[in-house]
Amino acid sequence: MKNLIYILLLAVLTITSCKNEPSKEEIALQKQIEAYDLLMTEAMEVHDQIMPKMGELMELKGELVASKEEAELSDDQLMKLDATAANLKVSHDGMMDWMVDYSEKFPYGEPSPETKADLDKKMPVLEQEVVEIKELRDHTMTAIANAKEILAN
Repeated sequence: MKNLIYILLLAVLTITSCKNEPSKEEIALQKQIEAYDLLMTEAMEVHDQIMPKMGELMELKGELVASKEEAELSDDQLMKLDATAANLKVSHDGMMDWMVDYSEKFPYGEPSPETKADLDKKMPVLEQEVVEIKELRDHTMTAIANAKEILAN
């Protein structure tokens, strides 16, 4: 009976002492995967800020075109209307292009990279996509504000 207790005690100690602690490399990889996932989330959050504005962009563009045809405007005013309408179109087209490009590089449902090599390959691409969508957001918000200002005058 004593031997059985010693054997069980030894087995329990052996099992508990063999826990596999993650290595420094595994911990670093997990942190990189988490950073990648956060960046993916950020890209989609910025996208979700801009996407609802696409309808407003096109409405404002239509209003600019209509106001151009309805009023007697100076050449300077016509140029401002045309430039503002062009900026709205650039924002709209930019969003459509970004979505196509992004979905080709990061297909929906694709899991996060699980190796350092895959992360090293995908992370710079994702970082660039986030920069692009943020620039597009800023351009879009400015184009909308400018169009509203012109239409208010």
